[in-house]
Formats: sequence, C-alpha cells, structure tokens
Amino acid sequence: MSRFRCLILYPFLISIFGKLQAQQAVWPDNGIIYDNKIHRIDIFLPKDSWAKMNKNIWDNVYFNSLLIYDQKDSVKNIGMRVKGNSSRDAEKKSYRLDMGAFQTGSFQGLKNMNLNGNQNDPSVVREYLASKFLAQAGIVAARCNPVELYVNGTYQGIRNNAEYIDKTFLGSRFGENSGNLYKCSWPADLGWLGSTEQPYKDLINPSPLKERAYDLKTNTGMDDYSDLVYFINVINNSPKDSFPVWIEQVFDVNAYLKVLAAEVLMGHWDNYFYNKNNYFLYHRMTDNRFVYIPYDMDNTFGVQWGVPDIQKKNIHAWGNLSSSKAPLTYKILSVTKWKMAYEQEMRNLIEGAYQTDSLFAVIDNHKTMVASSIANDPYYNGTLTSDYGFKVTDWQQADTKAWGKHISFGVKPFISERKTTALQQMIYPAANVQMLHQNLNIYPNPSSGKAYSDVIAGKSIRIYQTNGKLVKTYKSIGGELLVEELSDGTYIMNIKDAGQTLLLIRH
Repeated sequence: MSRFRCLILYPFLISIFGKLQAQQAVWPDNGIIYDNKIHRIDIFLPKDSWAKMNKNIWDNVYFNSLLIYDQKDSVKNIGMRVKGNSSRDAEKKSYRLDMGAFQTGSFQGLKNMNLNGNQNDPSVVREYLASKFLAQAGIVAARCNPVELYVNGTYQGIRNNAEYIDKTFLGSRFGENSGNLYKCSWPADLGWLGSTEQPYKDLINPSPLKERAYDLKTNTGMDDYSDLVYFINVINNSPKDSFPVWIEQVFDVNAYLKVLAAEVLMGHWDNYFYNKNNYFLYHRMTDNRFVYIPYDMDNTFGVQWGVPDIQKKNIHAWGNLSSSKAPLTYKILSVTKWKMAYEQEMRNLIEGAYQTDSLFAVIDNHKTMVASSIANDPYYNGTLTSDYGFKVTDWQQADTKAWGKHISFGVKPFISERKTTALQQMIYPAANVQMLHQNLNIYPNPSSGKAYSDVIAGKSIRIYQTNGKLVKTYKSIGGELLVEELSDGTYIMNIKDAGQTLLLIRH
C-alpha cells in the first residue's frame, strides 16, 4: 500500500488535483440494534467455558456460544471472549461477540459486537451520549445502544452495545473498505521513528496483550505499513511553509478539526491529542487520504481521572505535551486558517449538536429507558461486587451530581460549563471566520507586495486583524491589492459588495 509515494516524486501533481474537500460519509440504517430501545442479549455456553473465559482474561480465545436477541432471533456458533486493555480485570467485564468466529455469519448486518461494561461511569450514559452527539454532528464514529446481558439465563447487568470498527463499519460509512485500517493505542503519538516500517510495528502497547500500538486490522496478510510511514513522515518532516499543502494531500484535515472540537467539548482526554490513545486511522481509498476515527468514549463528560479542571481546560491549550507530543494536532493548529476553522467547528457544534436541550433530552430518555435494568443490575444492587462501589442511588444522581474521585462532574453540569468556558476562550470573532476555505481566491497567498483576485475588482474592501480590529478600508482598482504597507501576519478581507470574506496572509 505505497500509494502516496508519487506525491514525493511528483509534487507538481498537487496543482492538478486542486483543493481537496472533506468526503461525505454515508450512514447505515439503525435496524433493531441501534434504535434507542433497550434490548436483551442471551448467551448460552458451557459453564466451564464461561468460568474459563472470565479467569483467563488475557487470552483472546473465542468460546463457542449461542446468541438469542430479544428472546426470539438466534445465531448459533458465535464466538465470545473478554475484551479491552485496562478493563479486562474489572469486576464488570466487557465482552466481544464474533458472529464469524466458527462459521460465516452476521446478525443485522453486523459481524461483531462490543458489549462494554462502562464500569467507570455510574450513569452508564456517557459512551452512549457521545455516540449520539457525534452522529448528530455528522462525525463518523461507533453507534451505541444499551442491552441487558444474560448468560445461561442469569442476568449479568447492563452493557453498552458499541459498534465494532471493522470492514463492515468502513463499508457502511465510506462506501469502500479496501484501505488500511489502524487501531491506534497508547503510545501511538504519530512521532517520527524513521523511514522504515519495522519501528512502527515494534511499538507495543504495554498491556499484557503486547499488541502493536499501530495495529493493522485490515490487509493483515500484506502487513504493509508504508502508507502509515509516509503519513507520519509528512506530519513530522514537511517544511513549515509547505506543511499545509502536503498534509491536506494525505489527511482529511477539515474532518479532523470537527472531531477535535467535539472531543474537546466532550472532555475526551483519553484520545490522541491528550493521551496518544484510542483512535483509528483509515486510509480511505476514495480520495487516497487518511481519516481519523474517535474511539472508546466512556471517559467523557466529567470523568477526568486526574486531568485537572477538564470542564474549563483552554480549548487552544487542551493537549498534554508531557503525555502526548501529538505532532499532528499541534502542527495543524499552528496554521492560522485551521486554528480559526477549529474554533468555527466548535461554534457550529455549540449552536447545533451540542445544545443543552438536545443533549439533556438524550440523557433523560436514556435514564428512563434503563431504569429497571439498573435496579436489577447485580453490580448496582449489591448482588455482585461493583468496581467502584456504585449503587442505584449513585446512578440516580449521576446526571446532575459529581460522584467524586475520578468523576468530577455530573453529566449535565459538565455540558453546561464546558459550553460556557469554550465560548469564553475563543479568540476569533464569529463573524470573521466564515471565509476559511476561500483564501485560494487570492494569489499569491502568502502575499508580499501585491495580491490579486478577480472577486475584489472594483469592490469595497475592509481589512481586519484576526482579533476583529479594522486595519484599512478602501476600494480595489481592477483585481490588484497593495499589501506592502501591511505588517507580516494574517488578515481578514471583507468584500462588502460581493458578500464574501477571504483570508490574506502577508509575508
């Protein structure tokens, strides 16, 4: 998979392709799996297999089982095993169901299901809420839905049925699934380890599983990491002035800025930017670029695990350099137009999918939906040992009150405060950031003495600093603009008669 190498040999081809736009994702039907109704999953397997599975937690061995969904639909010969890295030794374990472990099979179009314990979260809503928020925002991520898990007729408590990110997932979102999919876990910071593939393959997640931090999940027979090496090369070794051009050829920057804004609003610290963890990279074949897919979002909305003041951490200084160098994020945000675009994506989310009314409605509906399931959950009613001692009363209050320790906020107060502090921390006036993808209408850009654009011919122009301060007002003669009197920097050009706003970089 060395499809990027032509860009190194023939950089002039960039001008032929022109400006790349974010690819629109497609969305599968929710069916009876992700329909916002609680469902029942029954698993039947030999008792000794169930005991062995929960004892030998680090063995990725599937046990042959029978799945019955809602006490009517059945799938024979599925595989079941414990899943996770840090959560495998939890009292309330997470499980993976593989419909094709012992035969070719699927259920409702899915080949795999993740039944997550969400043992960190007394509300059991955070991962579910994150999936609903991201879907509403049009961001590609796993869908979720609550289920009651029964094993051999015994209720094992509520689980979150989270969509498995595999070739089925890729095909349902991108219309193709032939590219390389990498599951990236700690310490996958996309730092430069050299021009050969082996150092990236040898970077290991420190869990007992000893899996690759950049774990190739598709095309495994080829085991070809050359596309990932080239991508990391572009991130780390592109000259500063050409980085924006090169990175857009290999990465969907616009889509990532939207995901980044969403992760910051959710407080998803256990991600790439803050903790070099929990994300997928897919080499999308429709435009030959990598796309970032967020993953494992239970540590959100006020679950902070030692991250101080997560509800008000500055949106422009949100990462943690001592934990993750995150060169992809930091280099993208060092480009003014993308830093402004990041803010605008966050504004759009706050005005849209992150509105408190809509998110609170999801929380309230979920609480109603799972109430009886929680009351009977053996990990909440004291029948089985809870990992953190959660009780039914803790669940009842979790939407509005902090539990303490690693949970610093109730879900709703976190959303409200994060929305307020994010708006306070924005540095670019809202009216001045709608031009972000139109700056190529000016050339050359960056400009030194003169700039040219057909759209400014004979028009009244106002030039602003990025903080909103008016610098100059005049009328363009022809399509020429004199910029030599401007200091070096980034400016916003408002073209009054044309109703357009452009970005001008004076250098």
